[in-house]
This record gives sequence, structure tokens and C-alpha cells, in this order.
Amino acid sequence: MALLDVQGLVKQYDTGGETPLTVLDDLSMRVDRGEIVAVVGESGTGKSTLLHLIGALDRPTAGTVRFDGTDVFAKDDEALAAFRNRSIGFVFQFHHLLPEFTALENVAMPALIQHQSLSTVEPRARELMQLLGLDDRSDHQPSTLSGGEKQRVAVARALMNEPEMVLLDEPTGNLDARTAEPLHREIDRLSRELGQTFVIVTHNPALAGIAGRILRLEYGRLREVEHADDVTLTDAERSPSS
Repeated sequence: MALLDVQGLVKQYDTGGETPLTVLDDLSMRVDRGEIVAVVGESGTGKSTLLHLIGALDRPTAGTVRFDGTDVFAKDDEALAAFRNRSIGFVFQFHHLLPEFTALENVAMPALIQHQSLSTVEPRARELMQLLGLDDRSDHQPSTLSGGEKQRVAVARALMNEPEMVLLDEPTGNLDARTAEPLHREIDRLSRELGQTFVIVTHNPALAGIAGRILRLEYGRLREVEHADDVTLTDAERSPSS
């Protein structure tokens, strides 16, 4: 059984006219445990919308999203929020670290939101900081971290509650190639060593290249890309907003 099984996904938006805007149209996808799957495509095709739906941040117009065999959108809003916090980790293009907290406290935040004490969850947070090469930055404020360090803190935070799947939306979009490359290696290593499942939206061919499968979003549906070389420079040069 696939960890993620999406069937017939449709997302439409009311534009005030007679015909709604259809962003995703009868889209299907499967993701197995431990996979890295990259989603590429031109800006405005709905890649971020897709992540928001499979991460249960938004509800689809039609279709089903099954996670570990369970229909995600059969849940009410409270159960859906609990599912997101427990089973899904998110990393966005902008790290969204809380400036008043240390790097360690930012990593621990998903567990603190569950009303666990910092003393209880600190060992796990420190373990993740060490795993991502940040153990000497634990007590630093975000303002003192480099861009690459901030994104690695965001990845550690996404892993805090041991989610079954991590969704990354242009995680290196604001990093130069030299800074982005170590993060690519970390994501690849986490998948190999921890069996972590990642779904990555990216315009970066180098990041897409670490994925076991690359899917291109076109006209509201996904098709498989056979080779990382087919993630063209044109895609990489486009604005990362989607």
C-alpha cells in the first residue's frame, strides 16, 4: 500500500465569473514510503496548491487523498489539524522561523504546540540539530544564522514530530547554488538513512536530481519525467511562485 494515494483530485477557485478557475484536474499520484518525489513545472501551474492539498492545508473541490489507507478529507477540521501536526512536516521557501526563539526552540516548536515541555522534547531537538550539522548553533537566534542554516533549522523542525512525510515547497529557492547544495545532500541522506519520505516542489534541476521520481505538472495533471536532465534550465529560471 502506498503511503500517499491521490485519485481524481480537482481544485477549482471561484473567480466571480460563470466559470471557475480549474487549477488541478483529475490528478492522480502515488508516493511510497521512503521515496523522494520531485514535482516540477512552470510557474502558476498549481504545484504549491498540490502540496497544500496533499498536506491537508486546504480541501479539494473533488477527489480523494488517502494517507496510509485513510481518507484524509473524511476527517473534520479538528482531526485534520491533528493529522497535519502528527503525520506531515512542512518546509517552505521562506523558513518562517520565530525570531524571538533560539534555533533549538524553533526546532522543538511542533512538539511545544502539542503542549509538551521543552525539557521533555529537548533531547529530540538536539538530536535533530546534530543530525543536520547545527549542534553548535542551538542557542543562536535566527538573525545570526546564514540562509542555509535557517533552512536546515526549518528541515529539523519539520522532522521534530517524526512525520511520515515531509513536504518541501521550493526549499532552496532563496539560496545560491553553493548554499543550496549541502541542503540537497542532507535531504538525500535523510531519505537513505532514516527512510524519510519527501515530496519536493522545485524549479532547481539539481534538487530534482536527487529524487527517485520526477513528476511534471501540466494542464492540471502529472506526468512522469524519465530523466533529471529533462528538468530544463527554462524551468529553473522561472519565478519560483506557483
